[in-house]
Amino acid sequence: MGMSKHIMSDSEMLSSKGGVPVRHTRPAPDGLEFCEDVSDAKWLEESLSDFGTLRSLLPSGFAAYARVFHPAYLGDNEDQPVSWATVASWTGRTVHPLMQFERIADLREDLGEYPEPEWGSHPQFGVIPESECRTLVEVLKGFTSTPENCFFCIWDGYSSTDKGAYKAGPRVRAPGRDYVLFRGPLETMLALPYEDRPLRGDFPNIWWPEDRAWCVATDIDLFDTFVGGSQECIEAILSNPSLEVLPTNLDAILHLGGDTINPPGQRRGRRQ
Repeated sequence: MGMSKHIMSDSEMLSSKGGVPVRHTRPAPDGLEFCEDVSDAKWLEESLSDFGTLRSLLPSGFAAYARVFHPAYLGDNEDQPVSWATVASWTGRTVHPLMQFERIADLREDLGEYPEPEWGSHPQFGVIPESECRTLVEVLKGFTSTPENCFFCIWDGYSSTDKGAYKAGPRVRAPGRDYVLFRGPLETMLALPYEDRPLRGDFPNIWWPEDRAWCVATDIDLFDTFVGGSQECIEAILSNPSLEVLPTNLDAILHLGGDTINPPGQRRGRRQ
């Protein structure tokens, strides 16, 4: 499915709290309903803290947490994914739960954001890749009693969606990020337009089922996705052969400074 381009009437564009009508097309992922009331995300807002650690993305209270690594790619061909462990084997770097892609790829860190290795492309940031998303959904749907009723936070700053359509509505407030809240079935994640996707844009960044059995987060600036859930749920993710994943915890540092094992790179990510 593609993006739904439904032309809304003035009354549709107004929230129950009032606001100025916006006469624009509002693209939104098919199957998702905009939430004017964000009280269902209050538990999330009240738990998140410490911008720069996993506590800013996932709530506390889960028995276990996992970090799913988005693959890099040979050349610019997404049909040739490369695991972080493979990249580390090329550069002689160490694989560990806090590793950062720039470090394990031995990329110079004075070249600006998201430098590309000479052998290919860095992992997709801000959006979980389609293959990893499908695998996660298949695992996670077995660990919730409410797969037909889930919540999806989409970052307020994406430019490809007309946020004017939602400007009268509230936001989900998280450390360093504000989100528009939607609800719909878990299967919505399988209907997102991956074939037309930009590097980032209008994909759910935080999502969870109504029973709060688990929660998934992909920050707009990161090369990875994090999941909190029961011990059984996380073990199912960790043991899935289709994912490159390691256990993590809420105190995990999310930026380059968190990788204290691999030193800053000096090269442009050459394969040895």
